[in-house]
Amino acid sequence: MNRLLFGGLVALTILLPASVYGQDYYTDVRPVLTANCLACHTETGPAWSMADPETTFERSRLIAAMVLDRLMPPWIAEPGHQTYLDDPTLDPEVLAMIRRWREAGFPRGEPRPDAAAPAPASHGAGAHGGGHGSAHGHGFGPDLTLDVLPGISFLPNQDSPDDYRCFVVDWTEARPGYVTGFRARPGNLQVAHHVVVHAVEPDLAARFRELEEEEEGPGYQCFGGALPDRLGQRAVREAYDARYPDGVRELSRGNFWLAHWAPGMDGHVFPEGTGIRMEPGSALVVQMHYYGGAAPGERDEGSMVDFMLAEQVERPAFHFPQTRGDWLVAERNRTMVIEPGATETYEVRDPLEELLPYISYVTQVPEDRIAGLEVHSVNLHMHAFGHAGKVSLTDRTGRKETLLSIPRWDLRWQRDFTFAAPKVFARNALRGVTLTAECTFRNPTEQTVVGGYGSFDEMCFNFAYIAVQVDTEAGEETGGR
Repeated sequence: MNRLLFGGLVALTILLPASVYGQDYYTDVRPVLTANCLACHTETGPAWSMADPETTFERSRLIAAMVLDRLMPPWIAEPGHQTYLDDPTLDPEVLAMIRRWREAGFPRGEPRPDAAAPAPASHGAGAHGGGHGSAHGHGFGPDLTLDVLPGISFLPNQDSPDDYRCFVVDWTEARPGYVTGFRARPGNLQVAHHVVVHAVEPDLAARFRELEEEEEGPGYQCFGGALPDRLGQRAVREAYDARYPDGVRELSRGNFWLAHWAPGMDGHVFPEGTGIRMEPGSALVVQMHYYGGAAPGERDEGSMVDFMLAEQVERPAFHFPQTRGDWLVAERNRTMVIEPGATETYEVRDPLEELLPYISYVTQVPEDRIAGLEVHSVNLHMHAFGHAGKVSLTDRTGRKETLLSIPRWDLRWQRDFTFAAPKVFARNALRGVTLTAECTFRNPTEQTVVGGYGSFDEMCFNFAYIAVQVDTEAGEETGGR
């Protein structure tokens, strides 16, 4: 090539704007980050801050890799099965643009002001890493905030990798109503693994407070749910039943799973027209799972739970925690075992028709007035050895529909996957309808992994949000549990 011509081409290359070759950071990439990432990537958020454009540009290679590998924005549901609300998946055109930007050598372009970013997410993950606030939380406006540890702090057990601690919190509403949204705000994300809120019926609220007062320190140990672990000891259980005849059974039957939080979840507004019934005088048992040894000396202080409320809803609802209880004590019964180097799949099935007595209890809709059920969302939960999972519905004809498939499980990015349109079943069509959750675990270690409550044990849960269609022609609804 002629030297003069070559020199002219080099000069032209220097003078031409980067957009001739593709996209540049400030013109094309930065607006995508502002619109899709800055809700979490802030100074006070759960992930490193993207607030400063230049500092963010220095991480161009990381950003492109995470986006093009579909790791960001975090969304672990496999496409092609359902349409979910608040899906943050980037359009193919955006991915193609990011790819061209990378191939062009990450051109910077001319700086320009950012457009307005979405409001920051309130929290994210715990010790597993950065979390992504669910879009459900955008615009979350609580009607009630309750302090889990009013005026005190709690130091998790420093001699154990896990500490499950339950704190009894008064439900302060003076009238019956419905919870229509929930958000947990752990006070110390360095030690918070997950939060489960159990609702206790009014007649048993004082009994749960009594159980809390009888154990040293704030709250009580509760690996197995809302009840103190000490009631699993035969002598303690017999003494309690002597004081309150059939008392342990009453405690077990007198509470239900109200709401939950895990890394990756933010405020969740329940589907319109639905809510979970709460009575005045009730109590909450807030179960905090702490990493006892993950952050030595770190205390929990200022943990809060927020609720959106309504006096009435069209369709009472509930959270169904789907699992098998015997898996959680697998060290003893060997029902869930993943040997070193093994991959194992475990499955739990529940016919929806068999849940009707429980549904009636939680929602306070008499069983004969349940006209139909609506499955609005599902949410798989596993631990560190989770590899993949699936939730499905089988109808009475045997046709199987995948509600959620997670081919690449990631413990950091858990959330409720809410369908754009619920799965609806009339009461007379419930027979044979089965909800199934399956979890696949892979154990690359030299240690046997079993089902249990610890962070390095395993769990297989599906949390489904189900609403009830009520037969309004069958008379007035009866109240009370």
